[in-house]
Amino acid sequence: MRLTNRTMTIAGVVLAIVAGGIYVSLTGLPYKRSQIASEVREYLVHTRAYPASVIQEIRGVYSFKSGDYEAEVRYKDEPNQNYTYAKVNGTFRLIGVSSLYGNHIDETFY
Repeated sequence: MRLTNRTMTIAGVVLAIVAGGIYVSLTGLPYKRSQIASEVREYLVHTRAYPASVIQEIRGVYSFKSGDYEAEVRYKDEPNQNYTYAKVNGTFRLIGVSSLYGNHIDETFY
Protein backbone atom coordinates (compact mmCIF):
# COMPACT_ATOMS: atom_id res chain seq x y z
CA MET A 1 0.00 0.00 0.00
CA ARG A 2 2.83 2.37 0.83
CA LEU A 3 4.46 1.77 -2.56
CA THR A 4 1.22 2.62 -4.34
CA ASN A 5 0.88 5.95 -2.53
CA ARG A 6 4.47 6.87 -3.34
CA THR A 7 4.01 5.87 -6.99
CA MET A 8 0.81 7.93 -7.25
CA THR A 9 2.54 10.93 -5.71
CA ILE A 10 5.47 10.71 -8.11
CA ALA A 11 3.13 10.23 -11.07
CA GLY A 12 1.11 13.27 -9.98
CA VAL A 13 4.21 15.45 -9.71
CA VAL A 14 5.52 14.31 -13.10
CA LEU A 15 2.10 14.93 -14.67
CA ALA A 16 1.97 18.44 -13.17
CA ILE A 17 5.46 19.27 -14.49
CA VAL A 18 4.60 18.01 -17.98
CA ALA A 19 1.29 19.90 -18.02
CA GLY A 20 3.04 23.09 -16.87
CA GLY A 21 5.69 22.70 -19.58
CA ILE A 22 3.05 22.26 -22.26
CA TYR A 23 1.13 25.30 -21.00
CA VAL A 24 4.23 27.51 -21.02
CA SER A 25 5.30 26.28 -24.47
CA LEU A 26 1.87 27.16 -25.90
CA THR A 27 1.22 30.46 -24.09
CA GLY A 28 4.71 31.79 -23.31
CA LEU A 29 6.16 33.05 -20.07
CA PRO A 30 3.86 35.44 -18.18
CA TYR A 31 6.62 37.88 -17.20
CA LYS A 32 7.78 38.20 -20.82
CA ARG A 33 4.21 38.90 -21.97
CA SER A 34 3.97 41.60 -19.32
CA GLN A 35 7.38 42.98 -20.27
CA ILE A 36 6.54 43.32 -23.97
CA ALA A 37 3.24 45.03 -23.10
CA SER A 38 5.02 47.64 -20.97
CA GLU A 39 7.73 48.16 -23.61
CA VAL A 40 5.10 48.75 -26.30
CA ARG A 41 3.29 51.20 -24.01
CA GLU A 42 6.55 53.13 -23.56
CA TYR A 43 7.15 53.03 -27.32
CA LEU A 44 3.68 54.36 -28.14
CA VAL A 45 3.72 57.10 -25.51
CA HIS A 46 7.32 58.32 -25.87
CA THR A 47 8.36 57.48 -29.43
CA ARG A 48 5.05 57.63 -31.32
CA ALA A 49 3.74 60.47 -29.07
CA TYR A 50 0.34 58.93 -28.36
CA PRO A 51 -1.27 60.25 -25.19
CA ALA A 52 -1.68 57.47 -22.65
CA SER A 53 -5.36 58.39 -22.38
CA VAL A 54 -6.13 57.18 -25.95
CA ILE A 55 -4.85 53.67 -25.27
CA GLN A 56 -7.61 51.39 -24.02
CA GLU A 57 -5.67 48.16 -23.54
CA ILE A 58 -2.28 46.63 -24.24
CA ARG A 59 -1.98 42.88 -23.87
CA GLY A 60 1.21 40.89 -24.27
CA VAL A 61 0.82 37.67 -26.26
CA TYR A 62 3.06 34.81 -27.33
CA SER A 63 3.03 33.78 -30.99
CA PHE A 64 3.26 30.01 -30.98
CA LYS A 65 4.02 29.90 -34.71
CA SER A 66 6.99 32.28 -34.67
CA GLY A 67 8.05 31.90 -31.03
CA ASP A 68 8.05 35.68 -30.55
CA TYR A 69 6.33 37.87 -28.00
CA GLU A 70 3.98 40.51 -29.37
CA ALA A 71 1.61 43.11 -27.97
CA GLU A 72 -1.99 43.62 -29.04
CA VAL A 73 -3.12 47.22 -28.64
CA ARG A 74 -6.65 48.63 -28.62
CA TYR A 75 -7.34 52.33 -28.77
CA LYS A 76 -10.37 54.00 -27.19
CA ASP A 77 -11.57 55.48 -30.47
CA GLU A 78 -11.49 52.02 -32.12
CA PRO A 79 -12.40 49.47 -29.45
CA ASN A 80 -13.05 46.68 -31.98
CA GLN A 81 -9.75 47.10 -33.84
CA ASN A 82 -6.58 45.26 -32.79
CA TYR A 83 -3.09 46.47 -33.66
CA THR A 84 -0.25 44.00 -33.16
CA TYR A 85 3.26 45.28 -32.44
CA ALA A 86 6.45 43.24 -32.27
CA LYS A 87 10.14 43.97 -31.85
CA VAL A 88 11.86 43.47 -35.22
CA ASN A 89 15.64 44.00 -35.36
CA GLY A 90 15.57 45.90 -32.08
CA THR A 91 12.77 48.32 -32.95
CA PHE A 92 9.02 48.04 -32.61
CA ARG A 93 6.94 47.65 -35.73
CA LEU A 94 3.26 47.35 -36.43
CA ILE A 95 3.00 43.82 -37.83
CA GLY A 96 -0.73 43.22 -37.92
CA VAL A 97 -4.13 44.88 -37.84
CA SER A 98 -7.61 43.42 -37.70
CA SER A 99 -8.79 45.84 -40.41
CA LEU A 100 -6.84 47.89 -42.93
CA TYR A 101 -9.14 50.86 -42.38
CA GLY A 102 -7.87 51.76 -38.92
CA ASN A 103 -6.89 55.25 -37.80
CA HIS A 104 -3.64 54.19 -36.14
CA ILE A 105 -1.81 52.44 -38.99
CA ASP A 106 1.65 53.97 -39.26
CA GLU A 107 4.66 53.78 -41.58
CA THR A 108 6.17 50.82 -39.71
CA PHE A 109 3.37 48.52 -40.95
CA TYR A 110 4.50 46.03 -43.56
